[in-house]
Amino acid sequence: MTLGSSRLVQEEAKPEGARPPLLLPRVTWVPTDLSGVLQILRANWRVAVLCVIAGIVGMIGFMAVIGPSYTVSAKILVRLGPEVATSPLLTARDGAQGGAGIRRSEDTMSVVEILTNPRLIHAAVTSFGEGFFADSPPVTPVQHIKSFFKAGLELVRAAMREATVLVGLRPPTTKLDRLVLAIGTGLRIEPVRRTDVIEVSLGFPSPRGGEVILGRFIDLALADYVQAYRTPGAKEFFAAGVAAQHAELRRAEQKLLAARTQGNPIWATAEQRSLLLRSQSDLQLQYQHAVSAAAETEAEVAMAEAALGALQSEVELSSVRARNRAIDDLRVRLIQLRMDYAGQRVRYGDAGPEVVELNRQIDTLTAALAAEPEYRIAEVTSGVNLAYQTLARDLTSKRILREGQRARVERLAGETERLARDLEGIGIAAIEIGRLEQEVARLRRGVDLYEKGLDEARIAEAMETVQLSRLRIVMPPTAEIVPSSPSIRRGLLIGLAAGLVLSFVVIVFLEYRRKSKPPEDTVVATVSSAVTLPPDSKVNT
Repeated sequence: MTLGSSRLVQEEAKPEGARPPLLLPRVTWVPTDLSGVLQILRANWRVAVLCVIAGIVGMIGFMAVIGPSYTVSAKILVRLGPEVATSPLLTARDGAQGGAGIRRSEDTMSVVEILTNPRLIHAAVTSFGEGFFADSPPVTPVQHIKSFFKAGLELVRAAMREATVLVGLRPPTTKLDRLVLAIGTGLRIEPVRRTDVIEVSLGFPSPRGGEVILGRFIDLALADYVQAYRTPGAKEFFAAGVAAQHAELRRAEQKLLAARTQGNPIWATAEQRSLLLRSQSDLQLQYQHAVSAAAETEAEVAMAEAALGALQSEVELSSVRARNRAIDDLRVRLIQLRMDYAGQRVRYGDAGPEVVELNRQIDTLTAALAAEPEYRIAEVTSGVNLAYQTLARDLTSKRILREGQRARVERLAGETERLARDLEGIGIAAIEIGRLEQEVARLRRGVDLYEKGLDEARIAEAMETVQLSRLRIVMPPTAEIVPSSPSIRRGLLIGLAAGLVLSFVVIVFLEYRRKSKPPEDTVVATVSSAVTLPPDSKVNT
């Protein structure tokens, strides 16, 4: 019996004027017939429609947040090359065409295995860097909303990733590692059935970016394929030899340059030695002349000093003579004494002491008068001796010349010694420079030899690369016009299914809540009450 029919029976079984019956114990009721389900759906059709709309809208929002993904495809044609050619013995035994190979399915599969090298994906992603895969900043409001939800989704993923790392299920990974894993997950390399074509596809949000990434991957894969079949050793050997020879040559050239520039710069030992010898002979001649000139000047200075010592610095130029006034005074005094002598002689006679004394004074004045010259030099004019000055000036010039000649002699002696040392140094350096020049010439011949071998190895490698590069890109990386995922039809179906499941869960929950709280006007028959039920009706308990 359904929910509506059970309620109707209970209401009909209620007698009029009967006392309130006891409530039956609550039971869990599950509809089992189609009519009950239809009634429940009819009663909750708004909930079902809202849940379906919510599921579809949520799925559309999720697809808008994760964004579209474009499939970028490329096709590579595998041709038979010398790496899979038939051996000459097998050719002669089977009577096949000379050098022709046998097409095998393993040839294409080996190329597929070489292209699926994870190292190629890592190299391709690393060559672009993390900045190439960064999202552009949002501009429009819709882009801001999508960026917000995408950031939230990324936080959830990061939390789940950290949780798995903490429990030890996965090791910690960097952003570059996650990019490599994402590119590797979206990369597909499959051979096309019954053909020699390999299809390489990549799912990427940006069609242009996917084409660039797939193009770089294919370039690295083709280079890795050629490297796998190439005969190694020759180019690497000569390249290493060229690098080593260049390093040794550079060191030898530096030593040679240091030997030529250390102390006295040397550009050509023979020419420099001849120039130094000529310079030395000239200096020796100049030194001898300077020594002779210095000796001559020294003798002249000595003679000038002797002559200057015999001369006076000043000479008398003129003199003025005047009458000696002392003679006049003495004569006046003598006359006075003689007058006194005559008077005293008259008074005292010749023997008087006064007369004797005056006579003595007269004799003294007469002697003094005789000693005094009649004339004396009153004024003398003296001046500089011009001969002395000229000789002194010449002596000073010769002394200066002597000092200059002495300095020149010392300088020439020093230059002569320096030239002797330079000649000795050039002789020693010539031996070392000759040895270093021979070493540099030997290393240059070695460099030329290794470079020639490297050029031949490169030519051989290029020819081998041409022979081995049997992979041809018949279709370059091309993105689809419309995104391959998410599929709108599939998203709508998934949203519809999710809405139906959600509506079922919500309806069951609402019915459970409704049965948990019965209405107050519902009367349930007691155990002793007689309820007349149709014989074909059933009560689900």
